[in-house]
Amino acid sequence: MEQTEYLLSRGVDTIYPTRKELEKKLASGKKISLYLGVDPTGAQLHIGHTVALRKLAQFQRAGHKVVLLIGDFTGRIGDPTGKDKTRKPLTAEQAIMNAKSYQEQASKILDFNNKKNPVEIKYNSEWLAKLTFEQIIKLAAHFTAQQMLERDMFEKRMKAGKPISLHEFFYPLMQGYDSVALDVDLEIGGTDQTFNMLAGRTLQRVINKKEKFVLTVPILADSNGVKIGKTAGNVIAITAEPADLYGKIMSLGDDVIVQAFELCTDVEMEEINQIEKNLKKGENPRDAKMRLAREIVTIYHNSDIAQVAEDDFKNVFTKHGKPTDIPEEKLPDSTDIIEILITYKLAESKSAAKRLVEQGAVKLNDKAISSWKEIVKIKSGDVLQVGKRKFLQFK
Repeated sequence: MEQTEYLLSRGVDTIYPTRKELEKKLASGKKISLYLGVDPTGAQLHIGHTVALRKLAQFQRAGHKVVLLIGDFTGRIGDPTGKDKTRKPLTAEQAIMNAKSYQEQASKILDFNNKKNPVEIKYNSEWLAKLTFEQIIKLAAHFTAQQMLERDMFEKRMKAGKPISLHEFFYPLMQGYDSVALDVDLEIGGTDQTFNMLAGRTLQRVINKKEKFVLTVPILADSNGVKIGKTAGNVIAITAEPADLYGKIMSLGDDVIVQAFELCTDVEMEEINQIEKNLKKGENPRDAKMRLAREIVTIYHNSDIAQVAEDDFKNVFTKHGKPTDIPEEKLPDSTDIIEILITYKLAESKSAAKRLVEQGAVKLNDKAISSWKEIVKIKSGDVLQVGKRKFLQFK
C-alpha cells in the first residue's frame, strides 16, 4: 500500500475515472500495462517532459509493463492543445530526425535494458499510417463537434476570430487510437493532455471493451501558469552541459522551487515540505535553488560533476571569477564578432548576437565589446564571455 500511495499521490494531479478504482486495481497484485506518448516536436527532451517520464519510471520500478510511445505520426499532424493558432505540422523527415535520440535521452530516466522488465519503445506510425479513411470516419463517429469546440483553446480562437483547421479535430482521435492499438490499462500525461487521453478512454471502452485509466501529472510552471518548456522560450534540456543545466535551474523563478523538487527530483516529500516551510519563514531562496540545481545535475550526470558545476557557479556569480573548466576552441578565422558568436554557438541568430553585443553582454578578456561593427582580433589564450554563464577560451 505504501508503494501504491507513492505512485498515486506524488506528482499526480487527477486520476480518471477515480483514484479509488485505480487503487483497487493495483491492490489486486496483478501488474498493469501503461504508456506515455511524446510527440517529437523538437530534437531534445526538456525538464518539463521529465515529470511524466519520472512517473512512468516509478511504475516500471513497481514491476508494471511500461511503453514509451513516440508520436512520429501525430507529430506530423500537430497537437492543437494550448495553441492560439494552428501548429505547423512536422514533415515525416523532421519527425524521424527529432525522434532518433529520444530513447537515448529518455534512458537517463527509464530503464530500457532491464532484463526482467524493460521499457518498450513504440512509434505510432506503425498503426496510424495504416488506417483507412473508412476507419477514421468510424472513429470520428464516437465524438461530437460540440465536444471538440468546447475545448478551451478552440473557444478562445473563435472569440478572437482566429481560424481552426479541420485537421486539428483529428488529433485527439489519433492519440485516442494509440490506446486502442496498445490495448493498455493506463495512460500517463500532463494535465494539458487530458482531453486527448480521455478520447483514448472512450475509444478503448467502445472498441476493446476495456476500462482505461488516465493519470495526469502537473505541468511544471510558474505561479502565473507559464510553462517551463519550449513554447514559452525557457526550455531546459536534460542533455545540457552540467554548468549550463545548473545555471538554468538557478535562473528559474523562486515560485517554481518547491514544485520542481517534487516533480523533478527524488528528494523525500518530508524534506521538501520542510524546504517550503523555510522559504515561507524568509529563508534565502537561493540556497534552496542551489540544492535543487545540484540534485538535478546529479540525476543527469553525477554527484561529482554536480559539485564542480556548483563550485563554478559560486565562483562566477559570487566571487565574479571564471569557471575552472572553460571549453576550448581553435582560433577563429573571422574578425567579425557576430560571425564568431554564431560559429561557436554562443548566439542563436545574427539578430540575437547583435542584441547581446548592444546590451554589453559580450566580453573579451573581461572587457565589453562596444559595437558589433568592431573588428575583433582574437589571439591564443583569449577568453570570450557571453552573459554570465557562457565562456570560451581560444587556443
